[in-house]
Amino acid sequence: MIKTVGPRLGRAFHFDFHTSPGIENILKNFDAEHFAAQLATAHIEYVNVAARCNMGYSYYNTRVGKKYPGLGDRDVLDEMLRACHKRGIGVTAYFNVGLDHEIAADNPGWLKAGKDGRIYLDDKKDNFFRIMCYNSPYRAHFLAEIREVCRYDIDGLFCDCFQLRECFCPTCMADMAKRRVDVDDNAAVLDYQNKIRLEFAKEIYDAAGDKKDGIKFYFNGLSWTVGRQTHAEIECLSSDPQWGYDYFDSMAAYTRTMYEDRIYMSGRFQNSWGDFGGVKPIASMQNDLYDAMMNSFGISYGDHMHPVDGFENEVVARVKQVMEEKLAYEPYTKDSENIVEVGVIIHSNDVTRRLPYFAKGAARMLKELKIQYNVYDENGSFENDGVKLLIISEMADYGEAFKARVRDFCARGGRVIFVGAAIDLGCELGLLDFVELVGKDTRDNAYYTVTGSDMRWAMYDPSRVIKNRGGTEIAKYVSNIVNFTWDGRQSCYYRPQGEPTAYSAAIIKNNAACICFDLCKAYADNFLVEHRELMKKLIDALLPERLIDAPQMPKTATVALTKTAAHTVLHVKATYPEHKMSRGIIEEHTYMKSVPVSLNSQYEVYVLPEMKKLPSRTENGRTVFETGDLLGYRAFLLK
Repeated sequence: MIKTVGPRLGRAFHFDFHTSPGIENILKNFDAEHFAAQLATAHIEYVNVAARCNMGYSYYNTRVGKKYPGLGDRDVLDEMLRACHKRGIGVTAYFNVGLDHEIAADNPGWLKAGKDGRIYLDDKKDNFFRIMCYNSPYRAHFLAEIREVCRYDIDGLFCDCFQLRECFCPTCMADMAKRRVDVDDNAAVLDYQNKIRLEFAKEIYDAAGDKKDGIKFYFNGLSWTVGRQTHAEIECLSSDPQWGYDYFDSMAAYTRTMYEDRIYMSGRFQNSWGDFGGVKPIASMQNDLYDAMMNSFGISYGDHMHPVDGFENEVVARVKQVMEEKLAYEPYTKDSENIVEVGVIIHSNDVTRRLPYFAKGAARMLKELKIQYNVYDENGSFENDGVKLLIISEMADYGEAFKARVRDFCARGGRVIFVGAAIDLGCELGLLDFVELVGKDTRDNAYYTVTGSDMRWAMYDPSRVIKNRGGTEIAKYVSNIVNFTWDGRQSCYYRPQGEPTAYSAAIIKNNAACICFDLCKAYADNFLVEHRELMKKLIDALLPERLIDAPQMPKTATVALTKTAAHTVLHVKATYPEHKMSRGIIEEHTYMKSVPVSLNSQYEVYVLPEMKKLPSRTENGRTVFETGDLLGYRAFLLK
């Protein structure tokens, strides 16, 4: 676990300040004292502000970079630092590592080059039409900027857009030849560029000098498992399908296994970054707060500061309302950790911070089933977190140490579900001795049946062919009649179900089970309810005693258990995004009728923050109570 530097992030704000050229009255109406007072009014403890923006302009007295024209002797960074520190607000200095358009325009030889030799892409409205090369003199230039800004009393450095992209400029080509990198192998070229990124990140850390061990560092773009991040910062904007709500849930479940200090960076934007004049409804901002608290994260809202007026009052008012709600819950949720029962296993990736797609599907299923989970890579300490069941959905080079840990986990009563290709691992570990692995599935759209139904359900992602050799068959394998073919006359596009075979689709015995197809990925792609129900059958058999049991609660509602040194809290969130065209939008809170909830221990139950005691009863050692009708969200203290 990476320990926090300074206080853990709780209530924060991130200001983009990427300022187009030609604004003659730059920051004319901006007063740092007023700005800091606005932050304090909104209960902000920590803020990221621009030292140098994407456009390449600096907002402090620099001898290295290019100060925004019209600022004269004005040192805006110093003004903000002094005003914020006076009010106890921490300040991180923002730099964009991958983008510096002023330097790029002056030094085109410092840019990444594509395989075709181009340094500019066609779409100039996309900020990333040109990107700095870290093997060029830009590297020394950027390090000089870092050394320069570290003379200020900053509390952290935010290094944005640490892009991983191929480069075939003369310098990179020569260095790849020296390191014997095959330039025709895209994976090898990206691996090389990642090594360059890591070398550069270490140099940035070292360039902070005496400050480096006492300030927060964040390298946006580097994998969570490498680099020198002091905290996890999950950026999630509902406007972007890559950064949507499912992205936050799964990433939060992963990063909280590695970082003590972590924050959810949402945005106040109705659209995306650079959205002047678009502010999300209060319900949407509150939903992000609830998600943060339910995942044991602090909350940060991103904004794009107006280049003349600064922090806009309407945004201040909405953030203040949300943060005041957070303050009411902080005595019970500050510095919390999640209580979990299931671990989803992934293989660590030193190149990207995005999770494999199946992990999103697994996270979504578990969320809908009200099962508490973390996502772990092979280095994660699932044994110490109360995990009783592992779900492994990929075959990867986990290493012998991890394999030994899984065997030991099962020997001590732990349970495992092996999904798709991970069946190979289960057989290798001797945990699926009741399964005969016939081989890889060559059908392109196989099916399965479950006891009690004659429906032959689509797998969508066939993976392995298995036979039952002593376990209990939960689902039977059904082949499709034909694979896709093209014979010059007709295409076999339509591939209906055939008859059940001698093979199995899902088998369970004692403390292990397996599913022959990539169910988690298939669920993320198709959301077939029966896939979730098949997973539920296996979990019910392997994990009959759940932390939370609430079968009458809507699938759209979310629950979580968090704990601090003094308090245990059950969170229930009814609000969820409405689908409008291609986006998930939250405009108002969702109403949920009262449902019974059963918890796996004996508690007194109180509604937070008013500490109103609820009637509850004990059944078979579990606490049962009614949530009461709720709008949006409710938290319950368990004593």
